[in-house]
Amino acid sequence: MPELEKEDVMNTRWSHFIGPVILLGLYLRLNYLLHMPHEPLVWDQLEYTKLALQLLERGFYAYRDTVPNSLVTPGFPLFLAGVLKLFGYEPLEKGLTALRILQAFIGAGTLWFIYRMGCRLFQPAVGLLAALFAAVYPSYVWSASLVLTEVLFLAFFTAMLYVQVLILQENRLRHHVLMGLLLGLTVLIRPNVLPIGAVPYLLLWLRNRTIPWRMALPAAAAFCAAMSPWWLRNALTFHEFIFIAKGEAGNPFLGGTDPYFRGTIDWSRIDEKHQFAEGMRRLREGLRTDPWLWLRWMTVGKFAVFIKTLWVGPYADAVAPVYYQLLRKLHFFLVYAGFPLLAVFCWRNRSLLYLALCLGLFLGVHLMFIPVDRYLYGMLPFLMLGTACGTVSAAEWLARLAGRMRMQNKKA
Repeated sequence: MPELEKEDVMNTRWSHFIGPVILLGLYLRLNYLLHMPHEPLVWDQLEYTKLALQLLERGFYAYRDTVPNSLVTPGFPLFLAGVLKLFGYEPLEKGLTALRILQAFIGAGTLWFIYRMGCRLFQPAVGLLAALFAAVYPSYVWSASLVLTEVLFLAFFTAMLYVQVLILQENRLRHHVLMGLLLGLTVLIRPNVLPIGAVPYLLLWLRNRTIPWRMALPAAAAFCAAMSPWWLRNALTFHEFIFIAKGEAGNPFLGGTDPYFRGTIDWSRIDEKHQFAEGMRRLREGLRTDPWLWLRWMTVGKFAVFIKTLWVGPYADAVAPVYYQLLRKLHFFLVYAGFPLLAVFCWRNRSLLYLALCLGLFLGVHLMFIPVDRYLYGMLPFLMLGTACGTVSAAEWLARLAGRMRMQNKKA
């Protein structure tokens, strides 16, 4: 059998396992959310629910208020309102249960995009291992039970990333248009992904020393088409152009200007409408008076906060202690292997370079705001794929080494 045919057979064999991995991910999510008590609706979960109910019953869009505003983008609130409208919300738990079950299926479906990215960038074994990481990773399992943006965001985000991979490998017009559309829809769920839309065009420029404008402009038009209902609503309601959202980013930005959480911000004296400006003032003053402290905090300090704990809530108490310790080891394996692998080897492999650029941009955006372990959620697909690539490569190297040793022993 020719070598190429052998490789095709092996790839087909690996693909047979993705179905069981997706079913495992679905089982873990459903098992938790159907058998464990859920946390009370507080903070963001409560505010999103109030927004959706207010939209259904009173017909206007407002976050943490009773008059229209544009504090948050409408992707997840509209999805939540649609689920509550379809399945009912009297009692409220009826609609929220439907939401959680739907999110379990969405989360399991996301594993497919991670798998396909691994297949395209590397090989099916890498995609399968990365999907397995995502299937069992505790934050991904637990988040299906929450009334938050994470699950819906990750589905659209990984779909967009997969289409970006298709752009880099095939560079067809339909992929550019679909990427622009998915980017717009993902931004409407969580705006922090916007800079990643430029990554495939940067890599195409590095490869060809030119940007394919005939492809990029339709992608931009598709992005604008996805965003246009939100832009139109804001223009009609507030008589101004609001690109993403207005007002909400100031709070986490200001919160991120308290180095190592020493309590240096007097929140009682902060004007809610000028939090971003106050954050900028504190940042400029800090860099002037104690640059070493602030540079450490804005880089390695915040980075350490992202990775040192797991965002799992009560999930840690819902599973066997031995199993949770394995999940903790998985977390630190992904972090301590994934970041160095992408940083060191990205210059030797274009696929790793793509993952490293996306991860670097995503991390850079979050370093501007208050660091919480929840923000690692969107970085994990890159770490899972990078770690899976390194693991499979190491296993293949060891297999080749063992094969050579066996051959030498036979000759001896």
